[in-house]
Amino acid sequence: MVYALYRRTKIGKTSTRYERDKKDKNISLFGCNNGFIPWLLSFKVPPNQTEPYRWHVDVLPELDAQPDYRSGSLIIDLKPKQNKTNVSLYEVLDVWGWSQNDWTPILLRLNGLFTDDNPETINRDDFVRDDTEIDGPIYEFLYLTGSVKNGKLHGPWVPPPASPTNAALLWPATLNYFFQCIRERTPEVLSAGSEKNAAAMAALPIRAGRQE
Repeated sequence: MVYALYRRTKIGKTSTRYERDKKDKNISLFGCNNGFIPWLLSFKVPPNQTEPYRWHVDVLPELDAQPDYRSGSLIIDLKPKQNKTNVSLYEVLDVWGWSQNDWTPILLRLNGLFTDDNPETINRDDFVRDDTEIDGPIYEFLYLTGSVKNGKLHGPWVPPPASPTNAALLWPATLNYFFQCIRERTPEVLSAGSEKNAAAMAALPIRAGRQE
Protein backbone atom coordinates (compact mmCIF):
# COMPACT_ATOMS: atom_id res chain seq x y z
CA MET A 1 0.00 0.00 0.00
CA VAL A 2 1.25 3.45 -0.96
CA TYR A 3 0.22 6.84 0.42
CA ALA A 4 0.49 9.93 -1.77
CA LEU A 5 -0.16 13.66 -1.65
CA TYR A 6 -2.35 15.08 -4.41
CA ARG A 7 -3.63 18.57 -5.21
CA ARG A 8 -7.35 19.08 -5.84
CA THR A 9 -8.85 21.54 -8.30
CA LYS A 10 -12.61 21.94 -8.63
CA ILE A 11 -13.89 21.83 -12.22
CA GLY A 12 -17.38 23.20 -12.57
CA LYS A 13 -19.92 22.18 -9.95
CA THR A 14 -19.52 18.41 -9.88
CA SER A 15 -16.00 17.42 -10.96
CA THR A 16 -12.58 17.49 -9.30
CA ARG A 17 -9.12 17.19 -10.82
CA TYR A 18 -6.49 15.30 -8.81
CA GLU A 19 -2.81 15.93 -9.58
CA ARG A 20 -0.10 14.02 -7.75
CA ASP A 21 2.25 16.37 -5.97
CA LYS A 22 5.57 16.47 -7.83
CA LYS A 23 7.63 17.23 -4.72
CA ASP A 24 6.01 14.93 -2.13
CA LYS A 25 4.90 12.00 -4.28
CA ASN A 26 5.03 9.30 -1.61
CA ILE A 27 4.23 10.22 1.99
CA SER A 28 3.41 8.60 5.34
CA LEU A 29 0.00 8.81 6.95
CA PHE A 30 1.27 7.57 10.30
CA GLY A 31 4.36 7.94 12.46
CA CYS A 32 5.33 10.80 14.77
CA ASN A 33 8.30 11.86 12.66
CA ASN A 34 6.61 12.47 9.30
CA GLY A 35 3.07 11.08 9.35
CA PHE A 36 0.44 13.49 8.11
CA ILE A 37 -2.31 12.40 10.55
CA PRO A 38 -0.25 12.83 13.76
CA TRP A 39 1.12 16.09 12.35
CA LEU A 40 -2.33 17.55 11.70
CA LEU A 41 -3.52 16.33 15.10
CA SER A 42 -0.59 18.03 16.86
CA PHE A 43 -1.97 21.47 15.95
CA LYS A 44 -5.18 20.93 17.92
CA VAL A 45 -4.21 18.99 21.07
CA PRO A 46 -5.11 21.24 24.04
CA PRO A 47 -2.32 22.14 26.48
CA ASN A 48 -2.05 19.62 29.33
CA GLN A 49 -4.41 17.21 27.52
CA THR A 50 -4.02 13.66 28.78
CA GLU A 51 -5.76 10.31 28.37
CA PRO A 52 -8.42 9.52 27.44
CA TYR A 53 -8.60 11.88 24.48
CA ARG A 54 -11.21 11.76 21.72
CA TRP A 55 -10.20 13.66 18.61
CA HIS A 56 -11.08 14.34 14.98
CA VAL A 57 -9.02 15.44 11.97
CA ASP A 58 -11.10 16.89 9.11
CA VAL A 59 -8.43 16.25 6.52
CA LEU A 60 -9.22 18.54 3.58
CA PRO A 61 -9.82 21.85 5.43
CA GLU A 62 -7.03 21.16 7.91
CA LEU A 63 -4.55 20.51 5.10
CA ASP A 64 -5.84 23.64 3.40
CA ALA A 65 -5.04 25.65 6.52
CA GLN A 66 -1.33 24.82 6.12
CA PRO A 67 0.40 27.12 3.58
CA ASP A 68 2.48 24.32 2.04
CA TYR A 69 -0.48 21.99 1.57
CA ARG A 70 -3.34 24.15 0.34
CA SER A 71 -5.75 22.20 -1.90
CA GLY A 72 -4.00 19.04 -0.72
CA SER A 73 -5.49 15.57 -0.45
CA LEU A 74 -4.20 12.32 1.07
CA ILE A 75 -4.68 9.36 -1.27
CA ILE A 76 -4.26 5.63 -0.55
CA ASP A 77 -3.16 3.40 -3.43
CA LEU A 78 -4.54 0.15 -2.08
CA LYS A 79 -2.99 -2.22 -4.61
CA PRO A 80 0.24 -0.72 -5.97
CA LYS A 81 1.73 -4.14 -6.76
CA GLN A 82 -1.16 -4.74 -9.18
CA ASN A 83 -0.74 -1.43 -10.99
CA LYS A 84 -0.70 -3.08 -14.42
CA THR A 85 -4.11 -4.68 -13.92
CA ASN A 86 -5.86 -2.66 -11.20
CA VAL A 87 -6.41 0.91 -10.03
CA SER A 88 -7.71 1.30 -6.46
CA LEU A 89 -7.33 4.85 -5.12
CA TYR A 90 -9.05 6.07 -1.95
CA GLU A 91 -9.19 9.63 -0.62
CA VAL A 92 -8.91 10.14 3.16
CA LEU A 93 -11.58 12.62 4.32
CA ASP A 94 -11.88 12.20 8.10
CA VAL A 95 -9.94 10.50 10.88
CA TRP A 96 -11.37 10.05 14.38
CA GLY A 97 -9.41 8.61 17.28
CA TRP A 98 -9.69 7.55 20.92
CA SER A 99 -6.29 7.78 22.63
CA GLN A 100 -5.98 5.86 25.88
CA ASN A 101 -3.58 3.40 27.57
CA ASP A 102 -0.77 4.16 25.11
CA TRP A 103 -2.71 3.15 22.03
CA THR A 104 -5.19 4.79 19.68
CA PRO A 105 -7.97 3.04 17.75
CA ILE A 106 -8.89 5.18 14.73
CA LEU A 107 -11.77 5.38 12.29
CA LEU A 108 -11.16 6.61 8.74
CA ARG A 109 -13.79 7.90 6.33
CA LEU A 110 -12.76 7.36 2.71
CA ASN A 111 -14.05 8.04 -0.77
CA GLY A 112 -13.33 5.49 -3.47
CA LEU A 113 -11.97 7.46 -6.44
CA PHE A 114 -11.23 4.24 -8.32
CA THR A 115 -12.23 0.84 -6.95
CA ASP A 116 -10.69 -2.10 -8.82
CA ASP A 117 -10.80 -0.26 -12.16
CA ASN A 118 -8.98 -1.08 -15.38
CA PRO A 119 -5.79 1.06 -15.57
CA GLU A 120 -5.50 1.13 -19.37
CA THR A 121 -7.10 4.57 -19.76
CA ILE A 122 -6.28 6.02 -16.32
CA ASN A 123 -3.34 8.27 -15.50
CA ARG A 124 -2.79 7.74 -11.76
CA ASP A 125 -0.86 11.00 -11.47
CA ASP A 126 -3.46 13.29 -13.08
CA PHE A 127 -7.16 12.49 -13.40
CA VAL A 128 -10.66 13.97 -13.10
CA ARG A 129 -13.57 12.41 -11.21
CA ASP A 130 -17.18 13.48 -11.29
CA ASP A 131 -19.11 13.30 -8.04
CA THR A 132 -21.28 10.54 -9.54
CA GLU A 133 -18.20 8.39 -10.16
CA ILE A 134 -17.01 8.44 -6.53
CA ASP A 135 -17.87 5.51 -4.26
CA GLY A 136 -18.52 6.40 -0.63
CA PRO A 137 -18.70 6.81 2.21
CA ILE A 138 -16.39 3.93 3.14
CA TYR A 139 -15.25 3.41 6.74
CA GLU A 140 -12.27 1.54 8.14
CA PHE A 141 -11.05 0.76 11.67
CA LEU A 142 -7.32 0.63 12.46
CA TYR A 143 -5.22 1.14 15.56
CA LEU A 144 -1.93 2.91 16.26
CA THR A 145 0.67 2.47 18.97
CA GLY A 146 0.79 5.86 20.66
CA SER A 147 -1.35 8.27 22.63
CA VAL A 148 -1.58 11.83 24.01
CA LYS A 149 -0.03 12.86 27.33
CA ASN A 150 0.58 16.29 28.86
CA GLY A 151 -0.66 18.05 25.74
CA LYS A 152 1.70 16.23 23.37
CA LEU A 153 1.74 13.14 21.19
CA HIS A 154 3.38 10.24 23.00
CA GLY A 155 4.85 7.13 21.39
CA PRO A 156 5.56 6.24 17.75
CA TRP A 157 2.00 6.59 16.37
CA VAL A 158 2.43 3.73 13.92
CA PRO A 159 0.18 0.76 13.10
CA PRO A 160 1.33 -2.76 13.93
CA PRO A 161 3.05 -4.91 11.30
CA ALA A 162 0.66 -6.66 8.94
CA SER A 163 -0.71 -9.76 10.70
CA PRO A 164 -3.93 -11.81 10.86
CA THR A 165 -4.16 -10.94 14.58
CA ASN A 166 -3.68 -7.15 14.54
CA ALA A 167 -7.33 -6.13 14.21
CA ALA A 168 -8.48 -3.20 16.33
CA LEU A 169 -10.22 -4.33 19.54
CA LEU A 170 -12.98 -1.85 20.37
CA TRP A 171 -14.52 -1.66 23.84
CA PRO A 172 -18.16 -0.44 24.06
CA ALA A 173 -17.32 3.19 24.91
CA THR A 174 -14.93 3.48 21.96
CA LEU A 175 -17.29 1.71 19.57
CA ASN A 176 -20.18 3.95 20.63
CA TYR A 177 -18.01 7.02 20.08
CA PHE A 178 -17.15 5.92 16.54
CA PHE A 179 -20.80 5.13 15.78
CA GLN A 180 -21.71 8.60 17.02
CA CYS A 181 -19.11 10.10 14.66
CA ILE A 182 -20.56 8.16 11.73
CA ARG A 183 -24.10 9.24 12.57
CA GLU A 184 -23.07 12.89 12.74
CA ARG A 185 -21.01 12.84 9.53
CA THR A 186 -23.09 10.51 7.36
CA PRO A 187 -26.42 9.89 9.11
CA GLU A 188 -27.73 7.80 6.23
CA VAL A 189 -25.16 5.06 6.93
CA LEU A 190 -26.45 4.18 10.42
CA SER A 191 -30.04 5.24 10.07
CA ALA A 192 -32.71 3.35 12.03
CA GLY A 193 -33.03 -0.24 10.91
CA SER A 194 -29.83 -0.25 8.84
CA GLU A 195 -28.17 -3.22 10.53
CA LYS A 196 -26.86 -4.45 7.19
CA ASN A 197 -24.99 -1.20 6.65
CA ALA A 198 -23.48 -1.38 10.14
CA ALA A 199 -22.28 -4.93 9.52
CA ALA A 200 -20.63 -3.94 6.22
CA MET A 201 -19.05 -0.64 7.23
CA ALA A 202 -15.51 -2.09 7.47
CA ALA A 203 -15.65 -3.69 4.03
CA LEU A 204 -12.47 -2.11 2.68
CA PRO A 205 -9.64 -4.54 3.56
CA ILE A 206 -6.85 -2.06 4.39
CA ARG A 207 -3.82 -3.66 6.00
CA ALA A 208 -1.61 -0.86 7.27
CA GLY A 209 2.11 -1.60 7.37
CA ARG A 210 4.54 0.16 9.68
CA GLN A 211 5.55 3.64 8.54
CA GLU A 212 9.00 4.97 9.39
